[in-house]
Amino acid sequence: MTSDSHTNGHPHLDDVHSSGGSAPRDAGAPARRRYRPAAVATGVAIGVALAILGGLVLLFATRGERVPEITVDALDAAEQLWKQRGPASYRMGIAVGGRQPGPVEIEVHDGRITRMTRNGVTPSQERTWEYWTVPAQFETIREDLDSAQREGGFGAPAGTKTIIRASFDPNLGYPLRYQRMVLGTDLNLDWTVTSFESLESDVAPKR
Repeated sequence: MTSDSHTNGHPHLDDVHSSGGSAPRDAGAPARRRYRPAAVATGVAIGVALAILGGLVLLFATRGERVPEITVDALDAAEQLWKQRGPASYRMGIAVGGRQPGPVEIEVHDGRITRMTRNGVTPSQERTWEYWTVPAQFETIREDLDSAQREGGFGAPAGTKTIIRASFDPNLGYPLRYQRMVLGTDLNLDWTVTSFESLESDVAPKR
């Protein structure tokens, strides 16, 4: 299953403006006009530059990790591979980022989830356990791809650009890395599978 904020890498506004201070005026010096169009234009230009810089930092960071942008065809192929080769019983560790970061561990036996922890704690509502199974991960990616094509998807402002990247295990097809970047918002989500173990020979524990 990317950083949650798109302001990382921006110069702090205090730093940007700290060099623009002026020395104290002599008592006899003429008063300066308060409104300076050139200064306003410069401030606007700085703001635009900061926004562009933030986007470039994010894009170059994700590009360096070699996680490709996903297509529906690539998702279909990975899901089909999982259906053909994926074990019905497995243990998986996942590092989750975004607004609710933390480690997730799950165990699935015969296609049924039997154990799940988040930040070392087992959620009391068992219906939430299913969210991190491999089939549910595929469903999340598919829904995100659909939302990214809609105006105002994810509840983001109109015109917001969304970048979705994923890589898949070449042997079993499950998502290894996933990144959803809704630029300029805190709606980002990412996860990385940190461990995967087939439990095909195990007997399902009692719940």
